[in-house]
Amino acid sequence: MNEHKLYLTETVPLLLEKLKSNDEPGFGIMTAHHMVEHLIWITKSSVKDYGPAPKELNEKQLGFMRFIDKGAHFKHRPSDKKREDLDPPRMSDLVQAVATINEAVARLYRHGPEKVFYNPMMGKLTFQQMELFHAQHYKYHLEEQFELNNK
Repeated sequence: MNEHKLYLTETVPLLLEKLKSNDEPGFGIMTAHHMVEHLIWITKSSVKDYGPAPKELNEKQLGFMRFIDKGAHFKHRPSDKKREDLDPPRMSDLVQAVATINEAVARLYRHGPEKVFYNPMMGKLTFQQMELFHAQHYKYHLEEQFELNNK
């Protein structure tokens, strides 16, 4: 099992066991509940079948693909938004959201390593690039934003 799959399927559930609904982020405006739902939504929507990629990708898609190729290192970019600006969570509570993470990750792994994904925002990514993106995205939110660790 490669390091990204190990992280997403084994480490993420261990980290989420430590997350509490009243945990405050080290940065950003999301609550723990909002963050988990964000991860679920991004994971599920990124692996959705949008059909084949167009012959020419736009600059935003090409830029996202370059971001992945450089290792998908996320950085916090402050905004003027406030917590009150966030939509209310869709799930009843953090416990329900955490229980849904495995389903979201499983969607990625329903595909084999030969899969090439096309996403209108992300562009065209191989399975390995998509796996890297999600591992880095989860690490960013769980370990950096909410300062969870696997110790």
